[in-house]
Amino acid sequence: MTSSLQQPSAQVRAGWWRRFFAWWYEILLLIPVLLIVALIYQGLFALLTQLPVDQLSQSRPASWGLFVALLASMLAYFGLCWQRGGQTLAMKAWRIRIVDSVTGVSPGRRAILIRFGVALLCFGPVLPLTFGAWHNAAWIPWARLSLAWCILPFVWAYLDRDRQFLHDRLAGTRLLFAPKQPRAQQQQPAEA
Repeated sequence: MTSSLQQPSAQVRAGWWRRFFAWWYEILLLIPVLLIVALIYQGLFALLTQLPVDQLSQSRPASWGLFVALLASMLAYFGLCWQRGGQTLAMKAWRIRIVDSVTGVSPGRRAILIRFGVALLCFGPVLPLTFGAWHNAAWIPWARLSLAWCILPFVWAYLDRDRQFLHDRLAGTRLLFAPKQPRAQQQQPAEA
């Protein structure tokens, strides 16, 4: 067996700062993906309804459809990456791997949905509320509250005995350090 199937307790946990910077890198990578999804959705809206794109915000069903499309694209991105190898692009760059805390392999669908849902509750409100505050000063207290709420998972991870995020604790997952593999192991022989 390979070392990637060791028990999670025998592997090195990803450090707090490594996870923090990977989170920021993930945001930088996710924003263009979400912009492309929104652009495609807006193009389809204009094509199918024969209305200008600025009418999208006037239509509640279309606005909710965009919201669902953005959530579905994020879930698809994270879910597929976590299930197929335990790493997103940012996690690969920062050498972090997500595993099931009991089995030590990539998490299952249930764990992925729990992790995504709890993380979304923690990190999701910050962007729309900050955007709202940018356009309307009445939203500034809500934006500040959402920023504090967004910092809460990092404080949790800092205070947690295993240094796990709340969404990892509830989902039964763990973030581990993924050491760099020697070049010989990285290259797979081309066999048919």
